[in-house]
Amino acid sequence: MSEWGRATYGDPCEGCGFHWTITREQAVATVTAAHRELARSLPADAGQRRHPDLEWSVVAYVCHVSDNLRIWAERLAGLVGGDSRPVARYDPDLLAEARRYDGIALTAAVWSLDRSVRDWAEAVRQADEAGVILVHPDRGAQSVLDVARSNAHDAHHHCWDIFRTMEVTGGPGGGDGAGP
Repeated sequence: MSEWGRATYGDPCEGCGFHWTITREQAVATVTAAHRELARSLPADAGQRRHPDLEWSVVAYVCHVSDNLRIWAERLAGLVGGDSRPVARYDPDLLAEARRYDGIALTAAVWSLDRSVRDWAEAVRQADEAGVILVHPDRGAQSVLDVARSNAHDAHHHCWDIFRTMEVTGGPGGGDGAGP
């Protein structure tokens, strides 16, 4: 197993409490649950809410999770299709700027996340069956389990960010800030 996630965020994650020992199936369930919870809990007018300690708005975090899952699904699909090159880096802040996340309707972002989650889960399944190893320029060689855990952490952590934002802004869906 790659130690990148544990070394970077702690085990459990020092912020959101994510445990890096989950199985592939648990990682897929974590990503799926994050989407379900956001779709169920976020009112349509919550998109521009911001936590005072966080850089992005609620809609920006939803868009980021969706884009991140899409990018990782593409990476895995490429490997399943025979590509053996190391994956390319991407800068999430530049992508947020290029896509102008705050100009996207929250309902559209949640819609996009639904599709990204389904495609990502299928890419993880296919990559696991093919036994691919992904080579990342910063993280090194990663198994499908490593990728699934990393992606599950991203989704879980940013849902935590979203629910903390909802709690601080006093809006519906805020709950206890724990997220999914």
